[in-house]
Amino acid sequence: MNQGFPIRQILVALLAIPSLFVTFLVYQTGNAYIALALLAVVCLGVFVYLNPSANAFRYLFPGFLGFGIFVILPLVYTIYIGFTKYSSQNLLSFDRALALFRQETFAVEGAATFKYKLYSQDNGKYVVYIEDEKDATKRFASEPFDLQPAEKPKAQQEPIKLNPLPDGQEVEGTPMEMAQINRAKLMSPLKALRFSLPDETIVGLEGLTKFASRQRLWQTDADGKLVNKKDGTVIRPDFRQGFFVNDQGEKVGVGFRTFTGFDNYMRIFTDSRIRGPFFKIFLWTFAFSALSVFLTFSLGMLLSVLLEQPDIRFRRTYRTLFILPYAVPGVLSILILKGLFNQEFGAVNELLRGLFGFAPEWETNPWGARAMVLLVNLWLGYPYMMLICTGMLQSIPSSIYEASAIDGSNQRIDFFHLTLPLVLPAMIPILISSFAFNFNNFNLIFLLTGGGPQMVGGNAGETDLLVTYTFNIAFRDSGTNFGLASAIATLLFILVGFLAWINLRLTRKQVKI
Repeated sequence: MNQGFPIRQILVALLAIPSLFVTFLVYQTGNAYIALALLAVVCLGVFVYLNPSANAFRYLFPGFLGFGIFVILPLVYTIYIGFTKYSSQNLLSFDRALALFRQETFAVEGAATFKYKLYSQDNGKYVVYIEDEKDATKRFASEPFDLQPAEKPKAQQEPIKLNPLPDGQEVEGTPMEMAQINRAKLMSPLKALRFSLPDETIVGLEGLTKFASRQRLWQTDADGKLVNKKDGTVIRPDFRQGFFVNDQGEKVGVGFRTFTGFDNYMRIFTDSRIRGPFFKIFLWTFAFSALSVFLTFSLGMLLSVLLEQPDIRFRRTYRTLFILPYAVPGVLSILILKGLFNQEFGAVNELLRGLFGFAPEWETNPWGARAMVLLVNLWLGYPYMMLICTGMLQSIPSSIYEASAIDGSNQRIDFFHLTLPLVLPAMIPILISSFAFNFNNFNLIFLLTGGGPQMVGGNAGETDLLVTYTFNIAFRDSGTNFGLASAIATLLFILVGFLAWINLRLTRKQVKI
């Protein structure tokens, strides 16, 4: 025991030191809350693995950690986003949006101009040297910075500082000629950069041969308003809209994320463009999940009962053939069946035309599309139910059926009065989990119909489930409204949890009876 403790202590240290370093890096990026959470996890891990009193938690800690990272954290973050105005129009944080305004500059007539040189250093970084054209004693050199060839430079976070360069001191590095700068495609990214003199004057590249001092376009007042130095325009942050607005209420610049409370949830029930599709999709999602469970269980149970009959020859062969759809990857099966159900050229409609003279509109008719979705899901789901039911049937003692036969029973009575009552209570948890799975069956809808056909006057499809509807709002809608999608996802989580709770309560009562 004493020999193993130093080894454990060394292993904990080898894991804790890099973890603390990562925590420090996260803190440096400005994510103080995430860094604090990481620090708490690291300290808790060190305590669990070094303190003898926490010996019982050493095997549970990795599981709890994984559960927290992959379940609790995404859930909490999704709920948080649901209370914010977060979309493609309100993408940045408020500080970042404000920093963009502060970076805007304009050239002042008669401003000081500077000669410049760009130096390349051995470590791959660059330094800018500038010298006042009217006063050669005013010499400045920038801090080393990265400069990558780019046609569209990224937005700059903060101006690069320029420090005074004493007389006689030279800049480290190799000066680059204009032809070298152009050949290396560095002129465009260099022109996008802004530099700050010691007195916080902003300078930037004007034209090709000189730097010029510039003034910040926006001045911040004590009450948080921004005043335009060129035309006197005043803008202020509107935290309700997540934009800076002028006196006329017009939006200016980029939007920012802001806390909106229950606005996203209220929009689900008050906005007719959201409310109509939402409730229609909810009813279809519930019906699809319930019908999928009922159909797959019924077919799986029927096949398992039939294949348990001892007088059927080649039972194992039939059972193997019926299980084959379960062995094929679901994505591949969905794509193949999508082609078979093609209403113009698919094999299913060709067969129906030949036998009955008609072909359903699987892709353009809402009810036809829903029927196709249920049929495909039945094909994908019945083998699993058949396997479970087969295992349960084989666990029922044959003496029960022998006693029933002596009493003059038949197969129909045995099924409804013996087999089903014995199998169904044990199947309830599986049926509940199957219902929850189908409630969020994203792959089936996304690959088979894409949610189509499109609803009339709506932004959703007739076969959309709530999960695909949420996905479309978050990533496919023109506004990519992450806040609204997160609110719908939160409601979806509550609905599934509530329905599962009801089913478990009913199951518990049935078991007691």
